[in-house]
Amino acid sequence: MNMFFTIQEVMQNNNAVWGATPAMVTANTEFDGNIGALRVAVARQVTDIKGHAKDKALALDSMIEQTLRVAGVVMAYAEATNNQALAEAMNLVPSELRRYRDSVVAERCQGVHTEATTNLAAIATYGIVAADLTSLLTAIDAYVALIPRPRTMITVRKGATNEIGLLVRDTMRLLDRRMDMLMRGYMMSHPDFFRQYTNARIIVDQGGTREAELPAVA
Repeated sequence: MNMFFTIQEVMQNNNAVWGATPAMVTANTEFDGNIGALRVAVARQVTDIKGHAKDKALALDSMIEQTLRVAGVVMAYAEATNNQALAEAMNLVPSELRRYRDSVVAERCQGVHTEATTNLAAIATYGIVAADLTSLLTAIDAYVALIPRPRTMITVRKGATNEIGLLVRDTMRLLDRRMDMLMRGYMMSHPDFFRQYTNARIIVDQGGTREAELPAVA
């Protein structure tokens, strides 16, 4: 990428030299387009996805906290009315809810909301009102919306990585087989421009350096 950016700068600074050559204009336009696409792909690749996982964890905490409050009230009502089936259905602890898979825990919490809604009039004297159930439903919906987000972002990042590989290969081919070849035409007529381009084509990596296969200029 550093090499690409350096070449881009050299071409911009010497536009007056090559700007009247249609073949070079076309090649450089494609080169700039690839660089723009690479910037976008790299931005997607390096996006930190930890925040999405944290948002999901916080949404889970909120949903479980509200579910346990509502379930506890409904269980107390069920015990008082000797409704053991309902009481057992509402007998929840945090560890149980956290053992469930993402979609299952949401459905379990939704079940608590449904039972509480059915018995809303009866549990009003136990401290649960319609606003509490609305808040619980909002928390459930918020959590459900976040379930696929971390996995989706991982998929997006993987796709960006693949795209970067394709763009880099395409850009290197564009340089090797078109722009490098066209640059030979400036070796004698504009040696300074040719030297700048040749120097920009040096790729620095952990293995050392590689210069483009261009004739050296003294």
